[in-house]
Amino acid sequence: MRNPFVRSLSPLLAVAAAATGGAGIANAQTPTPATGAQVVGHVYEATNSPAGNAIQIFDRLRDGRLRPGSAVATGGLGLGASLASQNALVRRGDLLYVVNAGDDTISTLAITGRGLVKRDVEPTGGDRPVSVTVHGSTVYVLNQGSETISGLRVGPDGHLSVLPRSTRQLSKAGDADPAAAQVSFTPDGRHLLVTHKGDQTIDTFAVHGRYAGSAVPNRSAGSTPYGFDFDRRGHAIVSEAGPSAVSSYGVRFGRLRTITPSLSDTQAAACWLVTTRDGRYAYTVNAASSTISSYRIGTDGRLSLLAAVAARTTGGGTDAALSPDNKTLQVRLGNGDIASYAVAHNGNLASLQDTSGTATSGTAGLATD
Repeated sequence: MRNPFVRSLSPLLAVAAAATGGAGIANAQTPTPATGAQVVGHVYEATNSPAGNAIQIFDRLRDGRLRPGSAVATGGLGLGASLASQNALVRRGDLLYVVNAGDDTISTLAITGRGLVKRDVEPTGGDRPVSVTVHGSTVYVLNQGSETISGLRVGPDGHLSVLPRSTRQLSKAGDADPAAAQVSFTPDGRHLLVTHKGDQTIDTFAVHGRYAGSAVPNRSAGSTPYGFDFDRRGHAIVSEAGPSAVSSYGVRFGRLRTITPSLSDTQAAACWLVTTRDGRYAYTVNAASSTISSYRIGTDGRLSLLAAVAARTTGGGTDAALSPDNKTLQVRLGNGDIASYAVAHNGNLASLQDTSGTATSGTAGLATD
C-alpha cells in the first residue's frame, strides 16, 4: 500500500523529554511542508522509556539523509533496558505495531495525513513482549518472559482484539532459558518462526486459519540464532550472534531444512539482519565489532559473503531497517541515534550520516516507510 503521508513531520511539535520519555509527547503530529529537501518517507524508532513508550519520527529525505521530528506516545510503557530482540516495531501498510515490554501490551498507530495517531493498546497475553509479526489481519506477539506466542486480530481501523485460545508455549531444551529473540510469519503466512538465543533452537509453528499449532523445535546450524528475514522465495536467513555468522533455511511441512550452515562474517556478534526486497542481499549488524556485513543470496537460498565490513557504525548497532525502495539502510545505534547508508545496486553500502533524536532506552525497534 502506498503511504499517503509523504509530507514533513514537523519538528516544531513537542519532543519527548530525554529523562522521562513521556513529557511533552504529542498524541498526533501535524505535517508541515518540507523546506529545502523533498521528504520521501519516514523512519520510526521506539524510545522504550519506562515512563511512557513513544515513537520517535524522522523525515527520510530523497538524498537518504534523515531529519528528526517529534515523538508520539504509544500509550504503553517501555522496559528501559534492551529487549534483545528484532521486530519490536513493525510497519504493515499504514499501521505501526509496537510492543510495550514495560506493561505487557501492544500498540497500533496509524500513519495518516495528520501524522501518527494512536489507534489501540491491548494486552499481549504474556509477559515481556519483545517482537511482533503481522500477516493479513492476524497478529502474533512473542512474550519472552512467559516463553509464549499469542495471537490477536487487527481491524481495518487498527483496533485489536484477542484471538481466543491462541497462546502457544515455545519449545524448551532442558532447563535452558530460550531467551527468544524474534517471531515472524513466513511470507506465505503458513508458518511462524521463533529464534531462541539461549538454547540454539528455531521453533516452527504451522499456521491453519489464524491459529498456530504446537512448536516444532529445529536445531540451529550455529549458536545464538537471533534476528532473521526472508528472501522473496521464502528462504529464512538467520543471524547467529555466537559465531557472528548467518545461516539459511528452507521452510516446508512445518520444519526447517538447512541450506547454508553458519557462514561466518569474520566480525563479532551478528545480531540484527535484514534482506533487500528483491531477495538478493542480506545485511547483518555486528554489535560487538561496530560493523555491518553483507551477504549475497542465491536463487536457491545459498549464501556467500559479499563484504565482511560493508560499512562501519559509531558506537555499535542495535537494530536495522531498509527503506521500501531498498535505497537506504538505517541502523539504530546504542545511544538511539540513527545511522543512514546508501545501498548500491551491487549491494555495496556508503555512509551518509548519523542523526540524533529523542533519547532512547536500549534496543527497542526500528521501521521505515
